Amino acid sequence: MKYLLLLALSICACATTHTSNWAVLVSTSRFWFNYRHLANTLSLYRTVKRLGIPDSQIILMLPDDMACNPRNSFPGSVFNDKSRDLDLYDAMGSGIEVDYRGYEVTVENFIRLLTDRWPESWPRSKRLMTDDRSNILIYMTGHGGNEFLKFQDAEEISSHDLADAFEQMWEKKRYNELLFMIDTCQANTMYGQFYTPNIIATGSSALHQSSYSHHADQDVGVAVIDRWTYYNLEFLEEQIGSTSSNVTLGQLFDSYDPVKVHSDAGIRYDLFTGGEQEARSRKVVDFFGNVQGVEVDGSKSGEDSLAEWKADLQALKALMDKSRDMMRDLNNITTDVDYAEATVSPSQAEEHAFGTAKLLDQASTWSKQAIGGAALLALGALWTLSSVFE
Repeated sequence: MKYLLLLALSICACATTHTSNWAVLVSTSRFWFNYRHLANTLSLYRTVKRLGIPDSQIILMLPDDMACNPRNSFPGSVFNDKSRDLDLYDAMGSGIEVDYRGYEVTVENFIRLLTDRWPESWPRSKRLMTDDRSNILIYMTGHGGNEFLKFQDAEEISSHDLADAFEQMWEKKRYNELLFMIDTCQANTMYGQFYTPNIIATGSSALHQSSYSHHADQDVGVAVIDRWTYYNLEFLEEQIGSTSSNVTLGQLFDSYDPVKVHSDAGIRYDLFTGGEQEARSRKVVDFFGNVQGVEVDGSKSGEDSLAEWKADLQALKALMDKSRDMMRDLNNITTDVDYAEATVSPSQAEEHAFGTAKLLDQASTWSKQAIGGAALLALGALWTLSSVFE
């Protein structure tokens, strides 16, 4: 019974362990009047970068470049607030890295990204290199309706498409846990068809409801951010200061106020292992922050480890003995050279002066190398011993 309990606990621990966090941030709208959708996406991009997720683990999809639009009164900049205190194009001082831009942002490429169905020549920077220890945040924003989201006013992705893509990801062991967030009209209908385990889904508006913008900037001339995204960002900026934060997803979801958002935000917990309680207890930084997990190889027994340790010590001892012998030989060479200098005649001294100096220089160099090697070996031995006794 005792061993069964330990086995169950170890299985639970493995099930909740993840070693990397990834973010897929997608804006699906072109044209200047959809400025807010690009600002939504860049705002989330800034947040996950602030919390440590590197660009190598962020996939950013932007169908239009509002910063370079000729209508932009502030060329090279995008803002999510009329105060214009924060330039989203350079929010972290290092610019942004866009992985898919313009007409690369398509339904096909998005599905291929999730399922990793690419030709071998496809660059790694445009791939979602996740595994079964990866937590993934997927954020989407744009124009949508009942169970569909438009891509650039040219095509649509449906709730069924997303559901099947997530199922392929699960079967191919491409994620540990997945947080799906979407800000669009009738957003909650986009996750109604999901059927894959370990997904938490949330959206900005219910069936037959619109998703509204928060405010406009008169100088920019258009709305700069959507309401649901705005209040998500407000919570993340005020409550999450670092990756050590213990704020949970439940607290984030409880902050959704229909009066402020002007729609009924929805959350789906039933697909998550452990249900609502487990999903709500997950930390926000489990999806929005960086994690550097270390997997310990526990397959070796104590006796095997001890045998390897003894073998390493024997090898170090042999190296030390060899180094000691080399130093002794070098000392003998130096002594012989000194004796030769003392007994050589004046005429011979002049003839062999250059050769003797060269030999002495070589001996000195060998001595220094031997001493350095011995010091490195001693440090290696100390490090090995300290790691064993820990």
